[in-house]
Amino acid sequence: MLAFALVFQSIPPILTSIREELNITHAQAGLLMSLFALPGIFVAIPGGIISDRFGMKKVGVASLILMIFGTLVVGISKSFLSICIGRLISGIGGLTLVVVLPQLLSRWFRNRELGIGMGVFNTAMPLGTIISLNVFGIIGSDLGWSSPIFLTTAVSVLALVTFLWLFKEPVADDGRNGGRLSSNIATIGVSMWIVGFTWMWFNAALISFLTFAPDFFASKGYEIGFAGFMSSIVMMGSLFLSPLIGYFVYRFGKEEMFIVLGGVALALLIFLIPSTPFHLALLVLIGIFAAFVPAPVFSLPSKMVKPQNLGLSFGILTACLNVGVLTGPYLTGLAKDLTGEYTASLYIMSIFTIMQSATIVLLHLSKCWKNRTIKHEIYKSEPASCMEEA
Repeated sequence: MLAFALVFQSIPPILTSIREELNITHAQAGLLMSLFALPGIFVAIPGGIISDRFGMKKVGVASLILMIFGTLVVGISKSFLSICIGRLISGIGGLTLVVVLPQLLSRWFRNRELGIGMGVFNTAMPLGTIISLNVFGIIGSDLGWSSPIFLTTAVSVLALVTFLWLFKEPVADDGRNGGRLSSNIATIGVSMWIVGFTWMWFNAALISFLTFAPDFFASKGYEIGFAGFMSSIVMMGSLFLSPLIGYFVYRFGKEEMFIVLGGVALALLIFLIPSTPFHLALLVLIGIFAAFVPAPVFSLPSKMVKPQNLGLSFGILTACLNVGVLTGPYLTGLAKDLTGEYTASLYIMSIFTIMQSATIVLLHLSKCWKNRTIKHEIYKSEPASCMEEA
């Protein structure tokens, strides 16, 4: 997951250098992030089902190989089109990998401390983002923008070797799903899609912010290295707090509550960025509340679906994530091109996080309605004496 994070977040720290060298717009620059997510919209759900059917090891190895090849294409590219092709290839591998890894954890930790496991797992993305935002910009300035890309290739090779060395099939593997794609999706239920759309809104906001934050803070007069550090503060909260949030989820549940609180707080904090000079304080708070979302989202599928459908469930999460990553950076970059400043872009990000909270409320309401219906059916089926006793 750390290799995936470094590959995914390798573009924002060197975005200014790429824009200057290739003479591309902010919308095109946002497209370099969005294109990474494009194939995931189409391969994530089939990838989850293939993983359920043929095993996580084969799919994981193939995903890492594609990620390695894609980063090599980006590194040797001399045109915007070839960088786009490399990002597409990396996205096919990386976003299939993101389906396999939480599926694997859900099998290892099923009915045990899954919340804690997912909390630890979700430290990899912020750690990779922090490393890339603080290191890749400096390396890119000194050695050229392709140097950090080749570094992600090396890390991906190391990840492949480690995966082959340490991978073990889960003891609790309940058998593989051999059903058809259409029937599997039909049995998954609406609730899983609600969680997926929640994850989509969150990532549309967060990835948009991380894509343009270094450029935004550089435009405010901050030195490029410090601008990268400021942007990385947002992920430090997730790095240190995700295990703690995961423990709270394991101990108390209440996943929807964490997600709603996180979304409302993020909307307010991002909305305030253009109108206040206290950027550091806002970034610290954004980092804290951003940690409220990932561990609860990744803990929900194992409570909602059968083990043999976990791959499909995480495929849905990843597909929805990719829709958010595809549209978010492009729309916020386009807003910057149309208005000449980042204010409108930040307001769009705030709307995304409000939608995150509103969407997960639907899951809570659907649970309440389902429980009410079940109780009503039980009440109607009871004999009269039992009803009177109740």
